[in-house]
Amino acid sequence: MRCPICEHDNPPGGKFCNECGAKIQAAQAEQAPVTPPLDTFDAERAPRELPPLDIDFFDASTPEPQVEPLAQEMYEVRIPAIRVEPPPQDMPDFDSREAKHAPLDAFDIKSTVAKVLAVLSAIPLKKTLMIAVPLLAVIIAAIIFIPLLVGPSIDKVSDSIVFFVDGDTIHVSGNNNSKFTIEGVAGRAQISLDGSKAIVLTDYDRVFGGTLWFVDTSRHYKIAEEVIAFQLADSGNGVAFFTDHDTRNNVAALYLFDTSRRNMTLITEMAVYQGPESMRQISISPNGRSLTYISDYEPALGEFTGYIIVDGRPSERLGRNSYAIAISNGGRSLYFVREADDGVRSLHVRSGRNETRLIDEMSGNEVLILNRDYSQAVFSATERDDYRPFISQNGSERVRLQGSAIEEFVMPQRTQVGGNSMNTVVYGVRSFANSVLLNGDGLAYMDGRFEVTRIVRSSDTDFQAQISDNGRTLLFINSNGHLSSIDPTREGADRREIGRDVIRYVATSDAGAIYFVNDDEELFYVRGNRMPSRIAEDVHPESLTLAYNSGRAFFLLEFSEGTRSGELFFSNNGGRRTRVNRGGDVRLVYATPANIIFETADRDIFRSNGNERFTLFIEDIGR
Repeated sequence: MRCPICEHDNPPGGKFCNECGAKIQAAQAEQAPVTPPLDTFDAERAPRELPPLDIDFFDASTPEPQVEPLAQEMYEVRIPAIRVEPPPQDMPDFDSREAKHAPLDAFDIKSTVAKVLAVLSAIPLKKTLMIAVPLLAVIIAAIIFIPLLVGPSIDKVSDSIVFFVDGDTIHVSGNNNSKFTIEGVAGRAQISLDGSKAIVLTDYDRVFGGTLWFVDTSRHYKIAEEVIAFQLADSGNGVAFFTDHDTRNNVAALYLFDTSRRNMTLITEMAVYQGPESMRQISISPNGRSLTYISDYEPALGEFTGYIIVDGRPSERLGRNSYAIAISNGGRSLYFVREADDGVRSLHVRSGRNETRLIDEMSGNEVLILNRDYSQAVFSATERDDYRPFISQNGSERVRLQGSAIEEFVMPQRTQVGGNSMNTVVYGVRSFANSVLLNGDGLAYMDGRFEVTRIVRSSDTDFQAQISDNGRTLLFINSNGHLSSIDPTREGADRREIGRDVIRYVATSDAGAIYFVNDDEELFYVRGNRMPSRIAEDVHPESLTLAYNSGRAFFLLEFSEGTRSGELFFSNNGGRRTRVNRGGDVRLVYATPANIIFETADRDIFRSNGNERFTLFIEDIGR
C-alpha cells in the first residue's frame, strides 16, 4: 500500500507507513468523504486540523491548481527511532516551481494539511496545496481559557493572524484590523498552541539558512539570521533554533530565544543536527523555558546522549541513547525514549524522582497525546496483537482505558491542536476527563473516572462531529447522511434527527443554531428544536462558513466549476439570504477568529470583522 504522505510502498494490510509512520487509509482517497477545502479555518466546526510544526509558504504567482477532494487522514505520527546514519549534507531548497496558491490553516502546515479529517491532521502541504484552493493565507488563531460547566476546561479561539504571500512580501493581518508586511521570500513558519504568536523563516538558503522572525497579532521583529531550523514552544514565549551547521561532524549551534524578553542564550555549539528531522529530537516546555536536545554523537559506535535544561539551569544528562519527546514546565513531567543495545525502544515518563515505563517495546507506530500542561498522556501500546489505549497522569503508572486505540478527541469550539514536536499531539485542554473521543469503535464518551462508553458505532458515523461548549450536545452525521444530536453524558440517551441527506453543516458553539446543506445543494437553518427552514438553493457546500461567536453564515451561490467562483451571500441567524457588496466572482471564503475573508477571481482580498461589511485588504495579490 502506497503511503499518501511520503509515497513509500508498504506491505498490504498495514495501518501505518513503515517509513514516516502516518496512518494509511484502507479505502482509496476518492472513496473517502470529501473534506471541504474552502473553510478549514472555522474552529466551531468540523475541520479537524492541527498543528502542525512546519509551514511551507508558496508563491502566489504560480498557476492555479485543479481543485480535488481532500482525502481524509488522522494526525497520527509515530515516535521514531533515532538512527545514527550519516544524514544528507544539505537541506533541500524550497522550489517555488512547486508552489500553489492555497489557504493554509494555522493549525495545519506543511506536514499537516494534505489529509484533513476534523480535529487532527498531519500531512505534507506541498502535495496538499496542489489539490486545495487558490489563495495563499495562513490562518493563526489564538486561544483564551474559558471554563465549561461540563466537560474539560478547554482553550477557546479568540484572536487570529493571517499571512498572505505575494512574491517576496508577506502581508500580515492581525486583530483589530492591524496590517503590516515582512519583506523576504517566505519559507517555513510555526505557530504557538494558543495561536497568538508565530515564527517565520524567510530567504532560506540550504547552506546559509535564513532570517527568523517573530510575529504576533500586531507586530514583528527579527530574531536571528543564518537559521537552518527551529522549534517554537506551545506558548510562543520561546523558540529553539539551529545555526552554524558543521556538515562534516553533523553538529550545529543550538540557541534558546525568549520571545517576550527578547533574550538569546547559547545552549551548546555541539548539538546533533542531521537536517530538518533533527527537530524531532528537540523538545521545548510549553512556557519555553526548559529544553531537551541530543549531543555526544558517536557514529562509529552508534551512540548519543540526551540532555535536558530546566528553567535555565545547567544541562543534565538524560542518559546514553535516550532522547526526550516532551518536557513540561519546570521539568515536572518528562517523556523520553530509551534505546537498548539490541535496538528495542521503550517509552518512559519521569516525574520528580519517579520514573515509570509506559511502553516496554515500541513498534514505531505510537502516538503520544498530551493535555496542555503535559500532566496527562494518552497513548496506545501493541499488546495481544492489537492497540490498547492507556492513560498516565502526573507520571504515574499507566491505566488501561476501555475500547480500542484513541484516534482523537472531539473538543468544544474545535479548539486548536498543536504539537510540541513531530512525535506528539497537544490539546489545549486541562484534562481529558468528560470528553468525547473517536476510537476504532466509533464515537465514545470518557467520564471523570476515565471510563469509556460508546455513543455511536464506527459504522454509523462519518466522523463529522462537534461538541457544544457545555459538553451536553454532540452533533454528527451518520453513514446515511442523517445529521443528529445526542447528549453524550447520558448513557443510552436518544438521538434527535435534525436533517437528512446532509453533506455539510456548521453550528454555533452552543450547538443552538445549525446551518446545513443537503445533497440537493439546499441550505437549511435550524434553531433549537424547531423544524428546519430553507434559506437558499444551488449552494456550494464546501463554501458554507460560520462567523465566530455569531449566527451569521456565508456561502456561495451559482458556483461555476469552470471559473471556480460564485456569488457570495450571507444569512444572519437564519434570515433571508442577502448578497454581499462586491461579493461577485468569489473564489473562496473562510473564517478566522477575528475576520471573514474572501478572495475574488481578480485576486483581490477582502475582509470584515465577522459581519457583512467588507473592505479591500490586498489588491491583485500574486499578479
